Amino acid sequence: MHRFRIILTFALFLAVSVLHLIACYRRYPKLRGSTKILLMPLLCAFYLAYTHDIRLLVIAALLFGWIGDIFLLVKNNRSCMMLGICAFALGHISYIAAILSTYRTHPHVLHVLMTGLLCVIWMVFVCVKLLPYAPKSLKKPGFVYAFLLSVTCLSALYRFLSTSKDNYLIAFIGGLFFILSDTLLTGQQYRKELKHGNFYVMLTYIVAQTLLIIGLTQTGGIRIWNLPL
Repeated sequence: MHRFRIILTFALFLAVSVLHLIACYRRYPKLRGSTKILLMPLLCAFYLAYTHDIRLLVIAALLFGWIGDIFLLVKNNRSCMMLGICAFALGHISYIAAILSTYRTHPHVLHVLMTGLLCVIWMVFVCVKLLPYAPKSLKKPGFVYAFLLSVTCLSALYRFLSTSKDNYLIAFIGGLFFILSDTLLTGQQYRKELKHGNFYVMLTYIVAQTLLIIGLTQTGGIRIWNLPL
């Protein structure tokens, strides 16, 4: 029964994801909108079926991702873009807390330096290649969001380097796909560089969220006031 729930929820998520990607590629706005708002709820259903240790922080990350998806459905609206950035930023804070909350050993200096250097390289890239094309009102929020995105990715890398557990490597790869997705989104939104840009943005986004969730199903958790975090 447990395996059936896993297969069923993932099959539904996969089917809706395929429909959504077709809608993005073929430019069917109604189908695109109706399927997009189902993605994170179905991924959350898969997470609840897949894991034996349900964590509120992971559910919160998916909830904020869902809210961000809804705001980003509104085109050419800076207020909705700002709210979407804030929602995804809160989602990344939830992911970071979920990844780091189970850490029990002392930090390794080499691992800290390596991940810190990668974070600096990413932020330099953001400042040079991405932020110059964003509207002035979104530059500072975009910088903060890009930093949180890098911390999500690199915290998973840090945990993998520290523990050698494959699930953290999966989460790290998910973080890389998140970076790729938002880089493509910036190009699509402000530079109009890609034909079928929405398709590639959503393809990488769906892969990113899926890998992060799979990576976080086996990390354990801490409990505060009897709530799994």
